Amino acid sequence: MGVSGRVAVVTGAASGQGRATSLRLAGEGAVVAALDVDAAGLASVMDEISDMGSRCRGLQVDVSDAEAVAAAFDEIEADLGRAYVLAAAAAIYPPGALSHLRDPEETARVFDVNLMGVVHCASAATRQMIEEGRGGRIVLWSSIGAGAAIAGHAAYCAGKAAIEGLGRALAAELGPFGITVNTIAPGAIDTPMISDAPPDEAYYEILPAGRPGTPGEVAHLVSYLCSDTSGFMTGAVLALDGGLSGINGAVRPDV
Repeated sequence: MGVSGRVAVVTGAASGQGRATSLRLAGEGAVVAALDVDAAGLASVMDEISDMGSRCRGLQVDVSDAEAVAAAFDEIEADLGRAYVLAAAAAIYPPGALSHLRDPEETARVFDVNLMGVVHCASAATRQMIEEGRGGRIVLWSSIGAGAAIAGHAAYCAGKAAIEGLGRALAAELGPFGITVNTIAPGAIDTPMISDAPPDEAYYEILPAGRPGTPGEVAHLVSYLCSDTSGFMTGAVLALDGGLSGINGAVRPDV
């Protein structure tokens, strides 16, 4: 059955990897609940999914607000049904700054969105999955920054490292309910989030893959983790980084 006919909640759905995930799951027959703070982006995603002949409900939600998240999941249940999939892609990546110089409120905001936003959504989704009694699929987003420092982004790296621990713990807790929890750790993916990163030419020298990844490639992995055939995979952290986490320095030989 996979996701066909089932409710998939996608956060950060208005752009980038969340948008690609929403479109991919909708194309596989899921009923998508798209969450984001970007109203215009949500409207665009809803239009595109509607043009595909699939159903989508867009909700403008700040995932860092626990009450707003709870209310959104209540609306989803009333309108679409209980969640079977949670793809928690929402995150922020503020401009780089040394930790001791960054505004403490901005640091707190990174943790509120990137970590607590995931906690709020996972808790709400889990309650619905357990009540429904059909199991479920939860996919969290980490980053290569969880295991390798990105100078100027200490709060982002710390929050993503916490997501990996959260994913493993939730997998242990929720296994008896037939719910899998896996975490993906993307590297350089061609989205607005890396718009200030090195140009594509640099990735040829840095990455074994020779290029940044695409949101569609991330969505393909999410699709597998939400499928019926992925039931034995849980508690995993899966790198999707073009080989970056396995190398030391430039990889192109000087021949």
